Amino acid sequence: MQLTLYSQQLAVLNSTKSRIGFIAGRGAGKSRIASVRMMVKSSNEPGLYGFYAPTYKVLQDATLRTFREVAAPFIRDETETKGIITMRSGSEIICRSLEDPELARGPNLRGACMDEGGIISKDAYMILRGCLRYEGSLGWLCVTTTPKGKSHWTYDVFGPNKDADTDAIFARTGSNPFLPEGFEDGLRRDYSSAFARQELDAEFTDLAGVMFRREWFPIVDDWPRKATCCRFWDLAATLPKKPTDDPDWTCGALVALDNGVWYIIDMRRTRVTAANVEALIKQAAATDGPGVIIRMEKEGGASGKSLIDLYHRLLPGYNFSGQDPSGDKAVRAQTWSGAAEHGNVRLVRGAWNLPFLNEVEQFQTKGVHDDQVDVISGATRALREAQGSRIHFAIG
Repeated sequence: MQLTLYSQQLAVLNSTKSRIGFIAGRGAGKSRIASVRMMVKSSNEPGLYGFYAPTYKVLQDATLRTFREVAAPFIRDETETKGIITMRSGSEIICRSLEDPELARGPNLRGACMDEGGIISKDAYMILRGCLRYEGSLGWLCVTTTPKGKSHWTYDVFGPNKDADTDAIFARTGSNPFLPEGFEDGLRRDYSSAFARQELDAEFTDLAGVMFRREWFPIVDDWPRKATCCRFWDLAATLPKKPTDDPDWTCGALVALDNGVWYIIDMRRTRVTAANVEALIKQAAATDGPGVIIRMEKEGGASGKSLIDLYHRLLPGYNFSGQDPSGDKAVRAQTWSGAAEHGNVRLVRGAWNLPFLNEVEQFQTKGVHDDQVDVISGATRALREAQGSRIHFAIG
């Protein structure tokens, strides 16, 4: 079997350190090299291994799908109910998602791969480290990740102060010669420069206060009335119980898209009871009109489904549905931060402008609310989906 790897991937495969970090941009082949290393090590050095991902969905849809593609000739058996892959060499690979850090506990391991470590908790990493010993020898851990800033544990482990028994191998998106032409350029058109440094250039970048700047948002007096519009809602779970409390806000943004330019038309932002929220959303729908798409963030579990069902009944005749959140808030915001940097997001003049600008320029700063930013992210996603294709923004 012949595998084609580029130089940084080969460095990951051949590293003899006890901790190996592959810090790489989007599309750099992180899951692939984790799979190749796991296949080679488990085939040549029989023992017990672990393969981990942040969620069950990532484990099944990305991590193990890639492993099966790469290692199929070397797999003897797979018991999905137990989460164990048995290799022809006799090695066993425990496959787990780490939503609960305690799931990292288990038997001693000869080696382990942690895919997408940037969205795995430090607790899970520390627990897993305690399992890395096998038959009197120190086990190895390979972590693949896109950087997540200088406050994340991956920076402590693989940053400039890494210890002598740690390899940190960096690869930009463009390091992968096997990507389709235009892949990186398309992402750079959509990403802000700060987000591109993290997601494409594989730099540990603190995004707090740099994903958006106040001067990127020109204020206009009107917007194209024939543009496609979406009102997106995110409902707060709690109300303040005493004057010093500062919980999240219920927010609803009205956003329009016209010829690649986003117009933020209106922002409703409040902290009121559930009954008053229902009245607010019905009143906004009546004001916006039946031609406006209405979306609401859908929380997980039965309660989230029940809430969406309630608003289906409250908003008959409107284009309403729930929207599952995708990725963390910084990832969601990149869908329009690049457009803002290039002058393609405009605010329609209103009393809400100043509170919005104060929040957006501090986005990703600890302790600062991000509800308004997140509803804009939801609305831009809904409008993209309504158009049925990916939108690229003109620069300049």
